[in-house]
Amino acid sequence: MHHRIRCARPLFITISCLIVVLASAAASADTIMRATYENGRTDSGYAGIGASGCCAYSLNPDGNLRRTGNLSIRSTLRYGDPEVSGGPRAESDTVNLTAARFQPGQTTWYGFSLYIPSTWQDDATAEDIVFQWHHTKSSCDDPNRSPAMFLEVLPPSATAASRFRLRVNSDPVLCDHRDNADANLTKTSYDLVALTKGVWHDFVLQVDWSYTRTGSITAWHQTSKLPGWTQVLNAQNVANTYNSGTGTFGYLKWGIYKPAWRQGPTAVTERVVWHDNVAVAPDSSTGFQDADPSA
Repeated sequence: MHHRIRCARPLFITISCLIVVLASAAASADTIMRATYENGRTDSGYAGIGASGCCAYSLNPDGNLRRTGNLSIRSTLRYGDPEVSGGPRAESDTVNLTAARFQPGQTTWYGFSLYIPSTWQDDATAEDIVFQWHHTKSSCDDPNRSPAMFLEVLPPSATAASRFRLRVNSDPVLCDHRDNADANLTKTSYDLVALTKGVWHDFVLQVDWSYTRTGSITAWHQTSKLPGWTQVLNAQNVANTYNSGTGTFGYLKWGIYKPAWRQGPTAVTERVVWHDNVAVAPDSSTGFQDADPSA
Protein backbone atom coordinates (compact mmCIF):
# COMPACT_ATOMS: atom_id res chain seq x y z
CA MET A 1 0.00 0.00 0.00
CA HIS A 2 1.31 3.45 -0.91
CA HIS A 3 1.53 6.14 1.77
CA ARG A 4 2.18 9.82 1.13
CA ILE A 5 4.73 10.98 3.71
CA ARG A 6 5.46 14.55 4.74
CA CYS A 7 8.46 15.10 7.02
CA ALA A 8 8.69 17.63 9.80
CA ARG A 9 11.64 19.34 8.09
CA PRO A 10 10.74 19.86 4.42
CA LEU A 11 14.25 20.86 3.31
CA PHE A 12 15.69 17.42 3.89
CA ILE A 13 14.53 13.89 4.66
CA THR A 14 15.32 12.79 8.17
CA ILE A 15 16.46 9.24 8.83
CA SER A 16 13.26 8.45 10.71
CA CYS A 17 11.11 9.66 7.82
CA LEU A 18 13.14 7.60 5.35
CA ILE A 19 12.45 4.54 7.50
CA VAL A 20 8.70 5.20 7.13
CA VAL A 21 8.95 5.46 3.35
CA LEU A 22 10.83 2.18 3.11
CA ALA A 23 8.53 0.43 5.56
CA SER A 24 5.44 1.53 3.66
CA ALA A 25 6.73 -0.15 0.52
CA ALA A 26 7.75 -3.39 2.23
CA ALA A 27 5.69 -6.47 2.97
CA SER A 28 3.88 -6.25 6.29
CA ALA A 29 4.85 -8.52 9.17
CA ASP A 30 2.39 -9.65 11.80
CA THR A 31 1.44 -7.14 14.45
CA ILE A 32 1.55 -8.07 18.11
CA MET A 33 -1.98 -6.71 18.47
CA ARG A 34 -4.53 -4.95 16.27
CA ALA A 35 -7.85 -4.23 17.98
CA THR A 36 -10.34 -3.65 15.16
CA TYR A 37 -13.53 -4.59 17.07
CA GLU A 38 -14.86 -6.39 14.01
CA ASN A 39 -16.13 -9.24 16.20
CA GLY A 40 -18.39 -6.83 18.12
CA ARG A 41 -16.69 -7.39 21.49
CA THR A 42 -14.90 -4.91 23.71
CA ASP A 43 -11.83 -7.18 23.86
CA SER A 44 -11.71 -7.42 20.03
CA GLY A 45 -10.87 -11.09 20.37
CA TYR A 46 -7.85 -10.65 22.67
CA ALA A 47 -8.38 -12.28 26.05
CA GLY A 48 -5.90 -9.84 27.63
CA ILE A 49 -7.72 -6.64 26.66
CA GLY A 50 -9.65 -5.41 29.67
CA ALA A 51 -12.33 -2.78 30.20
CA SER A 52 -12.59 -0.15 32.93
CA GLY A 53 -16.02 1.44 32.95
CA CYS A 54 -18.76 1.93 35.47
CA CYS A 55 -21.83 1.41 33.38
CA ALA A 56 -23.46 -0.34 30.42
CA TYR A 57 -22.86 2.73 28.25
CA SER A 58 -19.18 3.15 29.18
CA LEU A 59 -17.54 0.98 26.48
CA ASN A 60 -19.33 -0.36 23.42
CA PRO A 61 -18.41 -1.44 19.88
CA ASP A 62 -20.11 0.96 17.49
CA GLY A 63 -21.18 0.27 13.91
CA ASN A 64 -22.24 3.86 13.24
CA LEU A 65 -18.70 5.26 13.19
CA ARG A 66 -15.48 3.51 12.21
CA ARG A 67 -12.10 4.26 10.64
CA THR A 68 -11.99 1.07 8.59
CA GLY A 69 -14.10 -2.08 8.52
CA ASN A 70 -17.50 -2.07 10.20
CA LEU A 71 -16.91 -1.25 13.89
CA SER A 72 -14.95 0.90 16.31
CA ILE A 73 -15.15 1.23 20.10
CA ARG A 74 -17.03 4.11 21.69
CA SER A 75 -15.98 5.30 25.16
CA THR A 76 -18.52 7.38 27.10
CA LEU A 77 -17.88 9.16 30.38
CA ARG A 78 -20.41 11.28 32.27
CA TYR A 79 -19.80 13.55 35.21
CA GLY A 80 -20.89 11.75 38.36
CA ASP A 81 -20.11 8.27 37.05
CA PRO A 82 -18.72 6.07 39.84
CA GLU A 83 -14.93 6.13 39.75
CA VAL A 84 -13.15 3.10 38.36
CA SER A 85 -9.56 2.26 39.31
CA GLY A 86 -9.30 5.49 41.27
CA GLY A 87 -10.69 7.93 38.73
CA PRO A 88 -13.45 8.98 36.32
CA ARG A 89 -12.70 6.86 33.26
CA ALA A 90 -14.07 4.70 30.48
CA GLU A 91 -11.02 2.89 29.10
CA SER A 92 -9.72 -0.29 27.54
CA ASP A 93 -6.33 -1.66 28.60
CA THR A 94 -3.69 -4.31 27.86
CA VAL A 95 -2.65 -5.03 31.45
CA ASN A 96 -3.18 -8.76 30.91
CA LEU A 97 -2.01 -8.94 27.30
CA THR A 98 1.56 -10.13 27.85
CA ALA A 99 2.71 -9.80 24.24
CA ALA A 100 1.84 -6.08 24.14
CA ARG A 101 3.79 -5.12 27.26
CA PHE A 102 6.89 -2.92 27.03
CA GLN A 103 10.09 -2.60 29.02
CA PRO A 104 13.02 -0.16 29.10
CA GLY A 105 15.48 -1.08 26.37
CA GLN A 106 12.68 -2.17 24.00
CA THR A 107 11.63 -0.39 20.80
CA THR A 108 7.97 -0.69 19.80
CA TRP A 109 5.64 0.72 17.15
CA TYR A 110 2.13 1.89 18.08
CA GLY A 111 -0.79 2.96 15.90
CA PHE A 112 -4.38 4.01 16.54
CA SER A 113 -7.21 6.05 15.08
CA LEU A 114 -9.11 8.48 17.28
CA TYR A 115 -12.34 10.34 16.56
CA ILE A 116 -13.26 13.53 18.40
CA PRO A 117 -16.88 14.44 17.53
CA SER A 118 -17.92 17.79 16.07
CA THR A 119 -20.05 18.30 19.19
CA TRP A 120 -16.95 18.26 21.43
CA GLN A 121 -17.11 21.30 23.74
CA ASP A 122 -13.99 23.09 24.96
CA ASP A 123 -13.59 22.77 28.71
CA ALA A 124 -11.73 25.80 30.07
CA THR A 125 -8.34 24.53 31.32
CA ALA A 126 -9.42 20.92 31.94
CA GLU A 127 -7.55 18.26 29.95
CA ASP A 128 -9.00 15.06 28.50
CA ILE A 129 -6.69 12.04 28.30
CA VAL A 130 -7.41 9.75 25.34
CA PHE A 131 -4.42 7.35 25.19
CA GLN A 132 -1.93 6.22 27.84
CA TRP A 133 1.29 4.27 28.11
CA HIS A 134 1.25 3.22 31.76
CA HIS A 135 3.87 1.34 33.76
CA THR A 136 3.23 -0.91 36.73
CA LYS A 137 4.76 0.19 39.99
CA SER A 138 7.26 -1.46 42.28
CA SER A 139 6.53 -1.56 46.02
CA CYS A 140 8.53 1.63 46.60
CA ASP A 141 6.97 3.77 43.83
CA ASP A 142 4.51 6.63 44.16
CA PRO A 143 1.06 4.95 44.37
CA ASN A 144 -0.46 7.90 42.45
CA ARG A 145 2.21 8.06 39.77
CA SER A 146 1.27 9.43 36.35
CA PRO A 147 1.67 7.33 33.19
CA ALA A 148 5.05 7.23 31.48
CA MET A 149 3.38 8.85 28.45
CA PHE A 150 -0.12 10.01 27.65
CA LEU A 151 -1.91 11.80 24.83
CA GLU A 152 -4.30 14.54 25.91
CA VAL A 153 -6.69 16.96 24.26
CA LEU A 154 -6.05 20.50 25.49
CA PRO A 155 -8.64 23.29 25.24
CA PRO A 156 -7.71 26.49 23.41
CA SER A 157 -5.77 29.15 25.25
CA ALA A 158 -5.05 32.81 24.61
CA THR A 159 -2.03 31.81 22.54
CA ALA A 160 -2.89 28.40 21.07
CA ALA A 161 -5.76 26.53 19.49
CA SER A 162 -7.12 23.32 20.95
CA ARG A 163 -4.54 20.62 20.30
CA PHE A 164 -3.16 17.17 20.97
CA ARG A 165 -0.27 17.14 23.42
CA LEU A 166 1.97 14.22 24.35
CA ARG A 167 3.01 14.31 28.02
CA VAL A 168 6.04 12.31 29.14
CA ASN A 169 7.11 11.41 32.69
CA SER A 170 10.44 9.75 33.48
CA ASP A 171 12.60 8.95 36.45
CA PRO A 172 15.94 7.09 36.31
CA VAL A 173 16.16 6.43 40.06
CA LEU A 174 14.60 3.30 41.52
CA CYS A 175 12.51 4.10 44.62
CA ASP A 176 12.97 7.84 44.00
CA HIS A 177 9.55 8.69 45.43
CA ARG A 178 10.25 6.85 48.67
CA ASP A 179 13.80 8.11 49.15
CA ASN A 180 13.92 11.52 47.47
CA ALA A 181 10.32 12.73 47.02
CA ASP A 182 10.64 12.33 43.24
CA ALA A 183 13.68 14.59 43.13
CA ASN A 184 14.69 13.12 39.76
CA LEU A 185 11.24 13.08 38.15
CA THR A 186 11.19 14.83 34.77
CA LYS A 187 8.00 16.03 33.07
CA THR A 188 8.09 16.95 29.38
CA SER A 189 5.34 18.09 26.99
CA TYR A 190 5.20 17.98 23.20
CA ASP A 191 2.47 19.75 21.26
CA LEU A 192 1.76 17.51 18.25
CA VAL A 193 -1.03 18.93 16.11
CA ALA A 194 -4.10 21.14 16.30
CA LEU A 195 -7.41 19.45 17.06
CA THR A 196 -9.82 19.11 14.15
CA LYS A 197 -13.23 17.95 15.30
CA GLY A 198 -15.44 15.58 13.37
CA VAL A 199 -12.63 13.65 11.65
CA TRP A 200 -10.56 10.58 12.39
CA HIS A 201 -7.05 11.35 13.62
CA ASP A 202 -4.50 8.65 12.80
CA PHE A 203 -1.33 8.37 14.87
CA VAL A 204 1.75 6.18 14.51
CA LEU A 205 4.55 6.29 17.08
CA GLN A 206 7.89 4.55 17.31
CA VAL A 207 9.15 4.56 20.90
CA ASP A 208 12.58 3.47 22.10
CA TRP A 209 11.85 3.03 25.79
CA SER A 210 14.45 4.24 28.28
CA TYR A 211 14.51 5.76 31.75
CA THR A 212 17.78 7.55 30.91
CA ARG A 213 18.39 10.04 28.11
CA THR A 214 19.05 7.32 25.54
CA GLY A 215 15.47 6.80 24.32
CA SER A 216 13.45 8.36 21.53
CA ILE A 217 9.88 9.16 20.49
CA THR A 218 8.94 9.67 16.85
CA ALA A 219 5.35 10.37 15.87
CA TRP A 220 3.37 10.79 12.65
CA HIS A 221 -0.17 12.05 12.10
CA GLN A 222 -2.82 12.34 9.42
CA THR A 223 -6.59 12.78 9.31
CA SER A 224 -9.21 10.87 7.38
CA LYS A 225 -10.07 14.03 5.42
CA LEU A 226 -6.45 15.03 4.75
CA PRO A 227 -4.54 11.75 4.25
CA GLY A 228 -0.77 11.94 3.99
CA TRP A 229 1.48 11.27 6.94
CA THR A 230 3.29 14.19 8.57
CA GLN A 231 6.04 13.69 11.10
CA VAL A 232 4.91 15.71 14.12
CA LEU A 233 7.57 14.69 16.66
CA ASN A 234 11.19 13.60 16.49
CA ALA A 235 12.47 13.56 20.09
CA GLN A 236 15.91 11.95 20.31
CA ASN A 237 18.11 11.24 23.34
CA VAL A 238 15.22 11.51 25.78
CA ALA A 239 13.99 9.60 28.82
CA ASN A 240 10.39 8.40 28.51
CA THR A 241 9.62 5.94 31.31
CA TYR A 242 10.40 5.00 34.90
CA ASN A 243 13.03 2.82 36.50
CA SER A 244 10.63 0.53 38.32
CA GLY A 245 12.85 -2.53 38.83
CA THR A 246 12.41 -6.14 37.83
CA GLY A 247 8.98 -7.68 37.55
CA THR A 248 7.29 -4.49 36.34
CA PHE A 249 6.10 -3.69 32.83
CA GLY A 250 4.37 -1.12 30.65
CA TYR A 251 0.90 -1.44 29.11
CA LEU A 252 -1.62 0.61 27.13
CA LYS A 253 -4.91 2.31 27.98
CA TRP A 254 -7.27 4.03 25.54
CA GLY A 255 -10.66 5.66 25.91
CA ILE A 256 -11.42 8.74 27.98
CA TYR A 257 -10.08 9.79 31.38
CA LYS A 258 -11.05 13.13 32.92
CA PRO A 259 -8.77 13.90 35.91
CA ALA A 260 -10.46 17.21 36.77
CA TRP A 261 -13.69 15.43 37.63
CA ARG A 262 -12.01 13.92 40.68
CA GLN A 263 -12.20 17.39 42.26
CA GLY A 264 -15.60 18.50 40.98
CA PRO A 265 -17.63 19.56 37.93
CA THR A 266 -16.23 21.44 34.96
CA ALA A 267 -17.80 23.21 31.98
CA VAL A 268 -18.88 19.91 30.36
CA THR A 269 -20.86 16.98 31.73
CA GLU A 270 -20.12 14.27 29.15
CA ARG A 271 -17.19 13.11 27.02
CA VAL A 272 -17.49 10.63 24.13
CA VAL A 273 -14.60 9.45 21.93
CA TRP A 274 -14.07 6.62 19.46
CA HIS A 275 -10.95 4.49 18.85
CA ASP A 276 -10.24 2.05 16.07
CA ASN A 277 -7.38 -0.17 14.85
CA VAL A 278 -5.28 0.08 18.01
CA ALA A 279 -2.06 -1.67 17.03
CA VAL A 280 1.23 -2.73 18.59
CA ALA A 281 4.10 -3.96 16.42
CA PRO A 282 7.68 -5.05 17.10
CA ASP A 283 10.62 -3.00 15.91
CA SER A 284 11.37 -3.94 12.31
CA SER A 285 11.78 -2.45 8.85
CA THR A 286 8.01 -2.83 8.39
CA GLY A 287 7.08 -1.39 11.77
CA PHE A 288 5.27 1.66 10.42
CA GLN A 289 3.15 -0.38 8.03
CA ASP A 290 2.42 -2.97 10.71
CA ALA A 291 1.10 -0.26 13.07
CA ASP A 292 -0.61 1.94 10.44
CA PRO A 293 -4.24 2.29 11.64
CA SER A 294 -5.50 3.45 8.25
CA ALA A 295 -4.21 0.43 6.29
